[in-house]
Amino acid sequence: ARQAAEDALPALREEDAIAAAVIQRLTVERDQLESAEARAIKAIETLTARIAQLSRDIAREVALNADAGDSIAALEAEQTALEAAQAGHESALQSAMGEAVAAAEVLGTREADLGQATEDAARLAARHQSAQRLAEDSAKRVARAEQQEQQARDANAAAVATLAALAQTSDAARQAEEAATETARRAEETLVMAEAARARTQASESEARAARSAAEGEASALRAEVAALTRLVDRDRGDATALLDALTVAPGFERALGAALSDDLKAPVVTDEAATGWVTLKAYPAVPPLPGDAPPLADMVTGATALTRRLSQVGVVAADRGAALQRDLQPGQRLVSVEGDLWRWDGLRAGAADAPSAAALRLEQVNRLARLRADLAQAETVAGDAQAAHDKLATRLKDLTEADTSARAARRAADAQVTEARRAASRAEADRDLAQSKLDASALAQTRHADEATAARTELQQATAAVAQLEDLTAARAAVDDLRVTVEAARMTLMARRAAAEELRSAGDTRAARLRSIAKDLTGWRARLDTATGRLAELEARKAASEAELNAARDTPAALAAQRDTLGGSLQAAEQRHGAARDALSVGEGDLRAATLAERDAERAASDAREARAAAEARAEAARETVAAAVLNIRDARDLTPAALIEVLAIDPDTIPPVDRIEAEVAGHRRQRDALGSVNLRAEEDSREVQSEHASLVEEKRDLEEAIAALRSGIASLNREGRERLLTAFEQVNQSFGTLFAHLFGGGDARLELVESDDPLDAGLEIMCQPPGKKLSTLSLLSGGEQTLTAMALIFAVFLANPAPICVLDEVDAPLDDANVTRFCDLLDEMTRRTQTRFLIITHHAVTMSRMDRLFGVTMAEQGVSQLVSVDLKKAEQMVA
Repeated sequence: ARQAAEDALPALREEDAIAAAVIQRLTVERDQLESAEARAIKAIETLTARIAQLSRDIAREVALNADAGDSIAALEAEQTALEAAQAGHESALQSAMGEAVAAAEVLGTREADLGQATEDAARLAARHQSAQRLAEDSAKRVARAEQQEQQARDANAAAVATLAALAQTSDAARQAEEAATETARRAEETLVMAEAARARTQASESEARAARSAAEGEASALRAEVAALTRLVDRDRGDATALLDALTVAPGFERALGAALSDDLKAPVVTDEAATGWVTLKAYPAVPPLPGDAPPLADMVTGATALTRRLSQVGVVAADRGAALQRDLQPGQRLVSVEGDLWRWDGLRAGAADAPSAAALRLEQVNRLARLRADLAQAETVAGDAQAAHDKLATRLKDLTEADTSARAARRAADAQVTEARRAASRAEADRDLAQSKLDASALAQTRHADEATAARTELQQATAAVAQLEDLTAARAAVDDLRVTVEAARMTLMARRAAAEELRSAGDTRAARLRSIAKDLTGWRARLDTATGRLAELEARKAASEAELNAARDTPAALAAQRDTLGGSLQAAEQRHGAARDALSVGEGDLRAATLAERDAERAASDAREARAAAEARAEAARETVAAAVLNIRDARDLTPAALIEVLAIDPDTIPPVDRIEAEVAGHRRQRDALGSVNLRAEEDSREVQSEHASLVEEKRDLEEAIAALRSGIASLNREGRERLLTAFEQVNQSFGTLFAHLFGGGDARLELVESDDPLDAGLEIMCQPPGKKLSTLSLLSGGEQTLTAMALIFAVFLANPAPICVLDEVDAPLDDANVTRFCDLLDEMTRRTQTRFLIITHHAVTMSRMDRLFGVTMAEQGVSQLVSVDLKKAEQMVA
């Protein structure tokens, strides 16, 4: 069927290709005819539009020729009138330009006079304004100095009254500080003892936790191994009555039993009525002795009464003695080694590596599972004891941690009391120092403000006299206004004359342009009259040619339409032919696919049948070879036929596992045996070395614990001393900082605060400032000048706590105004009075330089040569005085 379908397909495909080619050719011809028809229609439209355009061009040329004479006459008349008007234009234009230039010169003179008068008036106004501002500023300084002088008197009286009251407050604060210090010392001792106890318990808890973790890890590992081995044993477990699952063999003799019985161990224990299995028989009345006094294997096996006869005739010998004793074996006797070697009475011998046994592997797994379960029970007991010990130590550690926390809280509370007491004492001392400084500052301020008031009054008198000596500003401004009116009049005259000259120039340019245009138009009209006849003849000829082309093109679309209709019928017939060929080809291809699929199914079925037959033949051949080998083995081992052996053993052949599985189990057991390695003969020496190392480590651990305790005690002592020194320095700097801040700012408050921790050694430092008239804020929220003054107050406070011999200040007064520079200089005077520090000031400020004891400057008298200049201001003042 497939061959017939294939033979029919070529003719069908050829017919389909021919029909498709005919359709393609006819389609192309039809498209060409449609394109030709469209081109013909487009040509007719183009020729029709061209003829209409030529007709319009002829009519326009006739009309233009009729109007040419009239246009030439009008243009010649306009040309004559313009030439008459243009005469005398250049002389009138030159006269108007001269008048405009003269007006510009007059305007320049007037504006120069106005500028000079305006500048003079501005300078006079500036002098008036400067003198008046100086007088006003002097009056304000007089009033401010008098007010500040009175405030200084009031402050002096208040400071005297306050200073006496602050002495008693300072003494009470010092007594409270001493009491709080004693409380803090006792709290520190309690904390040290609590930390030591907690450290010892924590070390014991860590050891107990490690022991617990080790015990639990060992138990978990044994538990996982027991679970895995249990699953392996349960998976390989066969019939519940199999002899292999009922007996117990002594550890180490599993391979010996597997070599002696091999797969016979998988047979079940049955009764006399069963056909296959182990039947329990009475022992031999007289058991032949085994050669070489070899102990019977029955002594190492329990729970296998059915194997009494078999095992009584199996001896266990060393691997190197089996070959020598084999020749002494009685019929039915065997010798085995613990490694799995086999020597049989009939001369057959099998090495442990050549005769692996799955039964031996199973017995080793069972024995190992029993040992692991015993180890697991012991490990769980050890883990439980370790857990109980660890829980007890953890509870003790928790209690000691709470006690340590309480001790720390008590110490923090005591430290807080000490800190608060010291702060109170520092505040009292600071208040007293502040009162003293206010007293000193108020006296100095009173003198300074009195001097400032006297100087301000002198400046006020001088400024008032300077205002009276100035010229009248109103008269100067009136003169400027008069000159401004004159300038405006001159500017208007200039603009009028420039406009007249520009108007004359524009009219002349317009007439000249029009004359050029008229001459061009006259030339064009005259040339047009000369060429009009030739153009009309050319247009008539082009129109006649276009009409002839149009008549010829009108017949083309009808002829093309007739050809297209004829071609349409042929195309329809070709499409019908192609459709019939395509349907026939589809039917043929469908038949071919069905036949091909049927053939493939048949071939696949035949191939599967051949493969199944070959596999069956191979299995049959292998089965025959296996049966022959088994018959030989049975005859060699028991001198029986297979049927007789089955009757004797009473087993079911269907329950015997496959050979490959047995071989795999034997190979796995061999790998496990090799993995055990050799016996460690140095175990006792290694044990003694480990014990010695353990004792050394215990001694080192004890030394380390003692060193840690000593270090912790030293650290605690250092921390305690560090806190005391830090708090003492902090309170001293904080007190001086507040005093100096108030001195620099003329009031306000500032202090240092320990933040982020209760322990001074771990705390950060925050600067809190409150200038007069502002709210309390941090240093970063102040202005640049305020930050500078605050920083100087802090630096000088540190200097008061720990003075240095020299202090260099590099342009610290740059962001300060004159008033704050004066306060800065007053502070320098106070610092030099209270300390032995010498201050080197780098400055460009005149006020600062005037308050120094000695000035050093660098000057360059000539290019490239520098010279150091030194002036002792105190000596200079004495010389002037």
